[in-house]
Amino acid sequence: MRLGIILLSEEQKVQAGVRIRYERIKPALQVQGHELDFIPIQDLASLSTPKHDVYLISKCYDARAILAAQQLQSLGANVGVDLFDDNFSQLTDSRFVRLRYWLRTLLPYCSFVLCSTHGMQSVAKAYAPHLPSHVMNDPAEPFDAEKLAQKLAIKLDIAHRGRRIDIAWFGMGDNPNFPVGLADLAAYGSDVDRLRGHGFDIHLSIVTNQRAMSADNLASLRKLATPYTIEEWTVEREQALLARSLISFLPVNAQSFSRVKSLNRAITALTSGTQVLSSGYDLYQPLEKFIYRCPRQLISDINRGELLLRGQSVPSLCEQTRHFADVDTEVMKLTEFLAGLQRPQRPTAQINKSFAVIHGNETLGDTHKFAQKQNMLSVASPLCKLDLNFDVRIQYIENDELSVLVSKKKRNLIDPGLLPMFVLSTRILKTDYLVIDVSKVFPDFKALGLSLIKLKTPAAQAAAYPVIMGNVSEILHRIFPGIGVVVSEQSKRIPWALSLKQDVEVVQ
Repeated sequence: MRLGIILLSEEQKVQAGVRIRYERIKPALQVQGHELDFIPIQDLASLSTPKHDVYLISKCYDARAILAAQQLQSLGANVGVDLFDDNFSQLTDSRFVRLRYWLRTLLPYCSFVLCSTHGMQSVAKAYAPHLPSHVMNDPAEPFDAEKLAQKLAIKLDIAHRGRRIDIAWFGMGDNPNFPVGLADLAAYGSDVDRLRGHGFDIHLSIVTNQRAMSADNLASLRKLATPYTIEEWTVEREQALLARSLISFLPVNAQSFSRVKSLNRAITALTSGTQVLSSGYDLYQPLEKFIYRCPRQLISDINRGELLLRGQSVPSLCEQTRHFADVDTEVMKLTEFLAGLQRPQRPTAQINKSFAVIHGNETLGDTHKFAQKQNMLSVASPLCKLDLNFDVRIQYIENDELSVLVSKKKRNLIDPGLLPMFVLSTRILKTDYLVIDVSKVFPDFKALGLSLIKLKTPAAQAAAYPVIMGNVSEILHRIFPGIGVVVSEQSKRIPWALSLKQDVEVVQ
């Protein structure tokens, strides 16, 4: 079996999600005779024959994901989406309208859903209850049980002799949409402070991403009574920090985004030889026999020399990791699941209709290129700010009236009955266009929205969006019979919603 992981770009390969979730299973897959490759999504634009048996979309939240999934499915390949961040269950949060539409639109072209936790699987089932889904736990790095036991004893001895406790906080310190990371550390840092005053010097070390070290986040850490140092995260710095620390502090808040996170950070901390103190939401309950919830119990156990994770309990940790994070086990379950998928039937020519990508308020030039390489129509709506060689341009002229410009190279897709009405022609960016005035060709069609756009207020923009994009969709259906429509929209500022035809695909 050949498994292709579709990424947003080559740069995504260095991110923690790819490193932990996919790089760790790659050797085990090879041992079983399977292959895993990483594919930047733009590389699929020119694909005519699938080179992999299964494709998995990972964090590609733009229109290219839906176009690629549609194309791959039409070529008979199984396509799935890996969901390990909950950006979809916040049904009253307008910031995620675009992502909820993206997921609803993508899933009809998917054969399965892969999830990192059962909590995330529940979110996926709410969107696609009949689609096969599988939970693949984040695999742990292999570790030597005997060396781990020795490391634990040495760390405890150093703490007793030096009367010093080193505490680690590591990982992503921020998120564009949710208060996590350093916000959690600041909120629950009083539990670290409670370790003070018991005869030990307490030292907190933080390694996190550079973006998280903003003025606001650093200011929030001032409430900590415990002295701390902070450095930019690297794999090497994380490993060095865990190697010298007696405790890892892992606070978790109770928002939906955090509640579906995997056990990976706790397992990494434990298998690196640190005790785990966790505050807030009890995310790590499956590992409760190794997790401290009370700072006073932790300091008492340090004084007694009887910590939850010690030489005698390491075999039990080995058993737990085999159950929750063993690479070979996760690979075996994953390949069995993928092997049981039914290969999608290649649609007939009649079903495999043409597609048009409508570019909205904020779009990507790469989406335009992707669509054109896939022989789909790339359409500039009146809201589009990019000026590219679009196949179709829909523009306001005056009095809320619209004109449509169609590239002469795409004239064969126009309804033959309408072709004589494209009487004008013009040239833009070296592209020759045929032009019609919508009000003259479709006298029953009423274009609206221009007056709202002119107001230039957030409320007017939000109100105008579905009207304008609905106009564009209807015009495309009239000029290009049977066409499918995909909307490319990256804007996070407009709480937009679309009231288009039911067969319209709405993505980012």
